[in-house]
This record gives sequence, C-alpha cells and structure tokens, in this order.
Amino acid sequence: MNINATQDVTVNDLPYFAVQVSHSTVGAEVARLFEQDRSLPGIIVMEQGRFRGMVSRNQFFQRLGRLFGIEVYSTRPITAFLDSLPTTALQLATTTTIQNAAILCLARPVEYVYDPFVVIAPDHAPRLVDFLALILKQTELLTAAQIEAHSQRAAAISASNAKSEFLANMSHELRTPLTAIIGYGEILIEDVKAGQTAESVRRLEAIVKSGLHLLEMINAVLDLAKIEAGKMDLFLTTFSLPELVAEITSMAQPLIQKNGNSFEVTADPTIREMHSDESKLRQALINLIGNAAKFTSQGRIGLAIHQEEDTGGNWVVFQVSDTGIGMSESQMTRLFESFYQADSSISRRYGGTGLGLSLTKQFCEMLGGYLSVESVLNQGTTFTMKVPVRSVES
Repeated sequence: MNINATQDVTVNDLPYFAVQVSHSTVGAEVARLFEQDRSLPGIIVMEQGRFRGMVSRNQFFQRLGRLFGIEVYSTRPITAFLDSLPTTALQLATTTTIQNAAILCLARPVEYVYDPFVVIAPDHAPRLVDFLALILKQTELLTAAQIEAHSQRAAAISASNAKSEFLANMSHELRTPLTAIIGYGEILIEDVKAGQTAESVRRLEAIVKSGLHLLEMINAVLDLAKIEAGKMDLFLTTFSLPELVAEITSMAQPLIQKNGNSFEVTADPTIREMHSDESKLRQALINLIGNAAKFTSQGRIGLAIHQEEDTGGNWVVFQVSDTGIGMSESQMTRLFESFYQADSSISRRYGGTGLGLSLTKQFCEMLGGYLSVESVLNQGTTFTMKVPVRSVES
C-alpha cells in the first residue's frame, strides 16, 4: 500500500452492524438484543423505512441504571430514549475518509466520543460502525504509511549512494583516457619538434582508442539522461539480421580476444529480416557481449539466436553466455539498476560505468522485448534478450 492509497480509504471499507428496530420497539426488546450480542455497540432505529436515530449500548444501559430508568425506558417505545438524548447520532457518507471520520468522531462531546457512528450508504441504508474499528483501521493505515515512507527513504538513500559511487568511479574512468590523450598529444608534439615520427602512428592510435573509450562512456550517460527524460526515440527500419550479426561479431572480436576468450555464434538461418531499431539492438548486443568479455578470462563466450512464437507474437531470442566469474543471487537482484555494480571491488578491478546493463534492459523494453539473466557464482552467466521480429512504436 502506498502513502496516497492510505488517504483514499473511506468508512465504506470498515466492518459494520446492521441490527435495526422499529421506532415502536419497547426498551425491554432493545435490552434483549444487546444481551444476545455483547459485541454489538448500538442499534439502528427506523421509522417507516427511514433512519430515525441510533441507540448506543453505553448510553442505553446508563439510562436504565438511573432512578426510574427501568420503569421508563424498558416499557416505553425506544423513541422515548431517542427524544431524551441531547445530541443526535453522528452520520457520515460512505465517501468520508478514515482520517476525516476520526476527526469528526473526536470532535463530539466527551460523553459521545467513543459511541458508534452511522454510515449512510448510497441506497440510504444506514450502517452502524464501532468507533474502535475506525481507530484500528486508522492505526493500520498510519503504520502502512510509515512503512512505505521508510521504504521510500531507504530506496532514495540507496539510489543516492549508488550515484555517488558512480561519480567516484567515473572520475577515474574519465581521467584515464583523458590523461592518455593529453600525454600522447604532448609526446607527439615533442616527436614532431625532434623530427622523430616512427612512433607517431602508434601513439595516434592510442589517442583514438582513448578518445573512443571516452566517447562510449559519455554516450552511455547521455543515453540514460534521454531515457529518464522520456526523449529517447525509436527509429524503426527493416534490416538483414545476418548482416547485423556479422557486424557485431567483427566489432566484438577485439573485446573477446583481449582476455584470451573464444567466441562462438550459432544463429537460425531462417531468420532473415527484422523490423526494429537496428542501432539500439546493435548497442544492446555489444553491451552484453562486452560485459561477458570483461568478466571472463581464458574462457568461452557464445551468442545463440533462435526464433520463438507464442500468444504474445513472434520473437527473436538472443542468448549471450559466458564461463566467467558469475554472480550470486543478491548481486542479480540489483543487476539492472542504473549506476550499480556488484560491489566496489568489481568497479576497481574491471572498470566500467555500471550503466551498460541498465541501458540494455531499457533499450530492449523500448523495442517491446524482455531481458533476463541466469548466473551461477564462479561458473558463468547467460543473458536472454527477447525482441519482437517486428517492433512497433509505443
């Protein structure tokens, strides 16, 4: 239950009593009804199908306990009791919120505060509600609101901590390529001045590599900002899936070979075309393969592609598997959160922004698909991405 929901609960949601008597019923009969049900807080009095008033248990027996009380109130019609009351019963509409009902009840004269009150339904049928039931419900709602507020506060603190850690990691991730770019640039200046150009090509390649790495991180941050602002658009086209797979394989090879891994692609040859956002699909698969390559050393990485059909439509299923370090159950629960990495030692050892998997999941969902993960610690991980053969604008 969220905090707003607690403010919308009304007296219509409370348990009620519907015991009624006629206006001509004598007091002795009312006393008998109270004796039959000791939990009954009061009785509704009706006159020709209309609500006349309410008899409270406490007030009724107080009257009987007075001098001449039994003689008067047990033998005469119950209207004699109603006419002797200084105030009328509190009546509330079914739409009255629990909070407002409690305020109105507590605003009554002291001797009436704990009396039951009458809820008038849309069909004009009166219902009797015990004040204790109202207080119990209000306490329940306040407790739920406090729990929800505490949960939201804890989530906000966790998100803030994750962003702080992300910024701390990013400072290192951004400084490393920038330092390389500046450093190699200064060396090239000295090379040119000294007429030594033999090493210039290698250093220029290092500058380009560092620049591309820096661009990749900046693009990830900007893409996330666009998604959170609702300004990320889809560009749907029809393209060749085999050509896209060949392109991704070529792009992924340097990442895979860096840690001495092997790469195997198996694809259903009957899947020829897709109608989707080719750029986002390419980026999502590169993110998954790059993630597998980063956390796997001297192991195997696989990309398997097949087609599925169910009541939800036709799907292309991409599975990226590895034999890397794997994850625990607790690590997987927060895997797709923005700025999150399994722990701080992961970011220090393997680098990265912690945005890749979050972006991949959001790209996948923008295309109308799903992303899931299975992993065993120290054994490996498999990401499964299901994307419609034909995506549509949402």
